Amino acid sequence: MKTGILLSVLGAFLFHAEPASGAASVEKSASRKVYVLPIRDDIMPPLVYIVRRGVKEAMQAHAEVLILDMETNGGRVDTTEEIITILNQFKGKTVTYVNRKAFSAGAFIAVATQSIYMAPQAVIGAAAPLVMVPGGGPVQMPESMEAKITSGIRALVRANAEKNNYNVDVVEAMIDKTKRLEIDGEVLNEKGQILTLTNVQAEKEYGNPPKPLLSSGTVESLDALIAKLGYAGAPRVEIEPT
Repeated sequence: MKTGILLSVLGAFLFHAEPASGAASVEKSASRKVYVLPIRDDIMPPLVYIVRRGVKEAMQAHAEVLILDMETNGGRVDTTEEIITILNQFKGKTVTYVNRKAFSAGAFIAVATQSIYMAPQAVIGAAAPLVMVPGGGPVQMPESMEAKITSGIRALVRANAEKNNYNVDVVEAMIDKTKRLEIDGEVLNEKGQILTLTNVQAEKEYGNPPKPLLSSGTVESLDALIAKLGYAGAPRVEIEPT
């Protein structure tokens, strides 16, 4: 894809010397497709079909960027694993935009993308596993079951956090309530608590050299994010649920 763009731009320069800059810019912009995939409501099996279709279409269109437009309270772990597996097939840039909230499974999926951006007043975290009782709400698991399930989830999320260069300790503090998180002398999460971050906390920098805690920054809107990523004016496709 990049070779095609380079050849097209070079050809415009060689044979159309006067308008080269504008013509090349238009052609390049038109070829850099952005796909937007909604991750809304609960992370449940029907969402897998939307994600699979969206990723497939983005790959067939040779899209450069896939953005997850996320607002969710979380959902099923097995569905989350399946969605992460599908997202990992996309070879371009993957970005999560936390439009308002990314709790539980939403946080897991966000960490599986290469970058996370957040809207003002958005929150991310609170990813401790719970059991849903048929006909009822969530209930606390027995300690032995909780430890086993938490261990498996930590391994899944840790692998994606390492791949995408996120702070593993931060991500694990969102899952494991036995984990105490302290960075640069600041206690961010005490034992017995589950870490949840606001957009301001998530983008705060720590360490030497300084590095954001989790988020690459706060942006006002999805349009502003696309522009920030360098794709203003590029063709944009929003996957709609059917």
